Amino acid sequence: MCGRFAFGARLEHALLDLNVMTDLDPAPRWNIAPTDVHPVLTMDEGKMDLGLGRWGFTSSQEPRKAPINARIETAAEKPVFRQSMRTARMAVPATGWYEWLASPVGRHPYHHALQSGEIMWLAGVLHPEGLEGFALLTQDAVPSIAHVHPRMPVVLSKNDLEAWLVEGRAPPSPEVVAWAVSMRVNRTTEDGPHLCEPIPTLF
Repeated sequence: MCGRFAFGARLEHALLDLNVMTDLDPAPRWNIAPTDVHPVLTMDEGKMDLGLGRWGFTSSQEPRKAPINARIETAAEKPVFRQSMRTARMAVPATGWYEWLASPVGRHPYHHALQSGEIMWLAGVLHPEGLEGFALLTQDAVPSIAHVHPRMPVVLSKNDLEAWLVEGRAPPSPEVVAWAVSMRVNRTTEDGPHLCEPIPTLF
């Protein structure tokens, strides 16, 4: 699954070489949570287009509890996601995501990022009514991070975007690394690059 993610970069860096024009200029964020608004990349008449979506699979423009993730293995078969998997695929830029490891002393957050350190794109689907809300797609975690959680977002590089947006093809996951971070990320009001900094851990 994916419960939080980070985009600690400027949007222009994520759009480099994509030939996408936009007036959006959001500040970097390190603790993006469900119901938050975030840039979403879609394909419109053969051209990539950038807008804003709210994390949560709903047509409402008001924050509300809604599905935030969908399994890529079954999303195309489920009535709630079926149409969007055909006609409303999208991706959001990210520098990493958080997942929580269960340990003898409780659940501890880990930050996940590409081993290359590059910006990634998380595959997802927009709600078919109003295209306001989105859900991120998940898959089995790659071996390098499966000890933290058995699921992970479907991660795309910028070279994978067209295949996903046009054809719905998601490539094999790139190499991902994970490290323990501060429990401060548990507070949705907390933000800043310190949330992604590694801390010592016994587990």
